[in-house]
Amino acid sequence: MLLTIHQHTIEINQPASLETIAKKYFPDQQIYAGIVNGKLYELNHIIENDTTIEWVDEQSIIGKQIYERTLTFVFIVATKQLFKDAVIHVEFTFQDGLYCSIQKKESLTPQDVDQIKQRMLDLIQEQSKITRHVMPQNQAIDFFKQNHLEDKAHLLQYRSKDTCSIYEMEGIYDYFYGFMLPDASYLKQISLQFFAPGLRLGRYDVTFQHNKLFQIMKEYEEWGELIDVPTVAKMNEKIVKGQINELMLMSEAMIEKKLAELATYIAKEKEHLKMILIAGPSSAGKTTFSKRLGIHLKILGMSPITISMDDFYLNRTQTPKLPDGSYDFENIEAVDLKCFNETMLHLIHHKPVYLPRYHFQTGLREYDKHPTVLSDRQILIIEGIHGLNPRTSYYIPENAKMRIYINALTHLNYDNHNRIPTSDYRLIRRIVRDYQFRNADATETIRRWKNVKNGEDKYIYPYQEEADAIFNTSMVYELAVLKPIAQKLLLQVSPESKEYIEANRLCKLLDYFVEAKVSIPQTSILAEFVGNSIFQ
Repeated sequence: MLLTIHQHTIEINQPASLETIAKKYFPDQQIYAGIVNGKLYELNHIIENDTTIEWVDEQSIIGKQIYERTLTFVFIVATKQLFKDAVIHVEFTFQDGLYCSIQKKESLTPQDVDQIKQRMLDLIQEQSKITRHVMPQNQAIDFFKQNHLEDKAHLLQYRSKDTCSIYEMEGIYDYFYGFMLPDASYLKQISLQFFAPGLRLGRYDVTFQHNKLFQIMKEYEEWGELIDVPTVAKMNEKIVKGQINELMLMSEAMIEKKLAELATYIAKEKEHLKMILIAGPSSAGKTTFSKRLGIHLKILGMSPITISMDDFYLNRTQTPKLPDGSYDFENIEAVDLKCFNETMLHLIHHKPVYLPRYHFQTGLREYDKHPTVLSDRQILIIEGIHGLNPRTSYYIPENAKMRIYINALTHLNYDNHNRIPTSDYRLIRRIVRDYQFRNADATETIRRWKNVKNGEDKYIYPYQEEADAIFNTSMVYELAVLKPIAQKLLLQVSPESKEYIEANRLCKLLDYFVEAKVSIPQTSILAEFVGNSIFQ
């Protein structure tokens, strides 16, 4: 059999697993899965014919997801072996890892965490096998009910598939939403650190610092419990019972409540404030958030002027490029920082300025015909991905500006052991929006997403803790509403394209949601993506 692997041709005499091939011919690489003729497979997949293979390694997004799932399973197994009746919750991303809580008879202690970590290391040293079992879905549901994993059983009830895959290690079974590694020895780095009242699970140790984002995530986890929607299964139950309108109204009311609190704080506490800088990653809802905050400030007697930082992009010919030759609009150097700072400084000193307008179609910046002058009662609201970066507003005195970081920080997880990444929420939002407003199909949006995320890692996330306030724009009901629109677009991605694997993964994610039909308010952040926003 002839195998074509990354432009190398290898001949094997008999069928072999991807794992065997990887270890024999690529021993120096950390390989976690294989893409065989365009389809993703675990390392135990057997190759029996001539084929083309692309390795999934530790540097790829898929590889990192596989590593995280396996790390989580080994953590769960170790914890269950030490504390049989413990209830484990993998809650949310926290400092390059996962924040987890463990409910048991006594409160979790640092010594407990040390014990769990040592047991994890033992499982790794013992090369404990991870075995995948495929069984009829109704059998899997009964199995989870019998083993007191009702969160998983309830979720599977809403999934329209005949079979499902359950993973087993050391006699402990669990359900995950993607592929795993063959055994625990693939985990070359692990970190488990006590962080009261829970712990942080990751690859490397970190130094804990005051974390504003952590407080927001904990607040929304508690809110999810309060409204009895901590998981997808719980939300599905409410949709099936006809409670989607109530769920939508609660989500929108929560956003409105937080906006009112933020506006009140701005009006009372920021006496010399002239500029509010709003930043966040792609599809966080910056445009609608900025407009709605402006309305709340008007109620309190302030008169905001909203400006988009995108209008200060350099002309297309001056824009930095990525290695593939495409324009790097995520790069802070794509913004004319000198022009932006000078314009803002003139405005806060009540000097007339001609504001620029950037046209994405032509790649050129034009200017208003009439000047803008900021009055004493007015305040600037600046919206853009680089708002938290000090270089953006280095001309402006610190007491004259406030920085707000926004993101769609979902508390909603599949079940107690499996989180839904915040980035998946935003990517699904963006797929729907790009199709409706930017003439881009799902293939194109997914293709660009890696560069978008790389830009966020470089230019946004390092500054998020510098924000004066953090605002969560996610709504518990949104993926149930976006499902029919997004899945239709994802199913159009060709199996021959490189983007198919990611499109297929997102389709499977949405399979777990019951479709919801609800009239989205025109003022909703979600309306920015589905197309009936009053602010567009």
